[in-house]
Amino acid sequence: MKSSIRRFLSGVAAAAIALSGLALGVGSVQAETIEYPGTITVTASNGTDGHTLTAYKIAAYNSGEYDATSDGKLDTSTFKYIVDKSDEIAIDTALDATSIKATASGTLTKAEEGLKQLSVDSSPATYGYLEGTDTKTSDERKFADELASLISSTPSTWTPSSLLMTADKDTKTFTATLPEGLYLILDTYTSGENSANSTQSVPMIVGTTFANTKITDPGNVGTVTLKDTTAPITKEVVTKNSTAQDNDPSSFTTDNDPSYNTTDTVYFKLTTKIPNYDGYASDPTLKTNTTRQFSIVDTFEAGKFTDPQVVSVYDGEKELTLNTDFDVDLSSGTGSTANNVVTINFQKLVNKADSAWKDWNSGDTISVIISGKLSTAATTTTKGSTAGTGADVLGNNNTVKLEYSNNPAVTSSKTTVQGPIVNVYTHQFTINKIKADGSELSGATFQVSTGSTTLKFTKDADGAYVVNNDDKNATSDLVTDGNGKIVVKGVKASAEGVTYTVKETKVPDGGYLQSVAPTYEVTLKDKFENDKSNPARASDTATQAGDDWLTELQYDYTQDDYKLVTAGADNTNVPTGDTVYVKNVTSITQLPKTGAAGIAMFTVIGVAVVAVAALFAVRARKAAQRV
Repeated sequence: MKSSIRRFLSGVAAAAIALSGLALGVGSVQAETIEYPGTITVTASNGTDGHTLTAYKIAAYNSGEYDATSDGKLDTSTFKYIVDKSDEIAIDTALDATSIKATASGTLTKAEEGLKQLSVDSSPATYGYLEGTDTKTSDERKFADELASLISSTPSTWTPSSLLMTADKDTKTFTATLPEGLYLILDTYTSGENSANSTQSVPMIVGTTFANTKITDPGNVGTVTLKDTTAPITKEVVTKNSTAQDNDPSSFTTDNDPSYNTTDTVYFKLTTKIPNYDGYASDPTLKTNTTRQFSIVDTFEAGKFTDPQVVSVYDGEKELTLNTDFDVDLSSGTGSTANNVVTINFQKLVNKADSAWKDWNSGDTISVIISGKLSTAATTTTKGSTAGTGADVLGNNNTVKLEYSNNPAVTSSKTTVQGPIVNVYTHQFTINKIKADGSELSGATFQVSTGSTTLKFTKDADGAYVVNNDDKNATSDLVTDGNGKIVVKGVKASAEGVTYTVKETKVPDGGYLQSVAPTYEVTLKDKFENDKSNPARASDTATQAGDDWLTELQYDYTQDDYKLVTAGADNTNVPTGDTVYVKNVTSITQLPKTGAAGIAMFTVIGVAVVAVAALFAVRARKAAQRV
């Protein structure tokens, strides 16, 4: 950002050198009568929430005396600053911190002559600092920072007249009316729930517009566009490409169908940018209050995930190194969130500590792949819901936030930016085992498979069977309880459908026919709607993030040949929901008499008759041999 009063003259001071969004509007705390008003217009691209601005008067214009040239510009030969006697020592001290060597000249004091020489940014460096440091590279920056230090010192060594300047909430462009003059503007930023994603501004110098209406071409005088330091934090569910050979974030793609089996590994991609640290001191030892802050904090929903891991961390295309460029804390959190909070701390990187990589730049994209296993205690669902944002009670959520320094004077002060909450889902279905009369039947054994894989399960506290690929004691045999029920949890669906074959492998004791034990298929199909409020990209260009809400879950069945698998205990209808009824019979006469099952009954009878005939034939041959 260049000087807000570049066109003053070679004697007009003050670059509008700002660090973040500010707030204006006027509340006077001085008794001076405003005879010649000027204005300052500020553009705060990220809004003003959390910011309070105070303007300290450095010098007045010689109002009523300066004039315009014939082409409407300021006539520099008629313009000068007027410095109040009580402010001269402070201004002289601040000028001594620059390369300017001013002395009193004619009617101008040293302070007024120095301001005349303090014209435009003397350095091309952004905001007057060497990029990414607090090293001052321009006289304007040195002057502004020195004046600010005089005010903030204890006790204060400069107490100029001031105006408290405020703005309406969420203002992005605003104008304040002030007495004509040159001002030091200081910001106070309070981070909080209702504050902007921003940082506190470094001190700025800016002059008001001219009251003389003859000046029709004031240049940039009285306007400033603030540097609003922000940092995004986004996240999405991703899957690793089947052909990927490494953990580079580019090897992971957006997952818009986040449906999983329990104990499956779920991957998330977190994306942010390195904040602008212009004006911020740093401490490579990480031991003082000048240590820069920059951390990503990822939280898995308590009890719904296990084994959180940081898979990889990249700055652009460069892979960063654990314990050199960043540290990971997997033990954060207390109570219900214990061990579910993962903090990725980049202090070593942004403070350029020890052997940390030092070639990073403000604005670099940081990408993190993090993973966790969907717990056997995960929430399961049998339906979808209305699409929304944030945490879905039918899903299992993961959230993220970013913490980074927000005050160049106190680098330990942090802004917390809440990122999106994303959900993953897993499902369930129920088997009700019944007798021919519809009453419950315990002791039947089933197995569930998908493709050629027979799933293995462990029981949860409610007696449900939950998919568990991690427990060596998991079983593939599911047995109906005293109520004749098996609840199968932790199974995934997909848009195309995931088909599960459910086979009764052992009928209960009590004379039930093993030969007609049913096998059926259930296919789970899901539909999702994307949360388009989550770009999940630091570039903010993505329109389809890996952040989706389950809106529909469909169960499609293929009945067994005997029609023993039904939607209800008293009918032969094909099931449509998450619950089925499976009959066992003690006699073929109890089989349904319609359709394929009726034909199957006669097939069973036929097999029995053939078996009896074969028995008689064997006996007849043996009798003939004895003769």
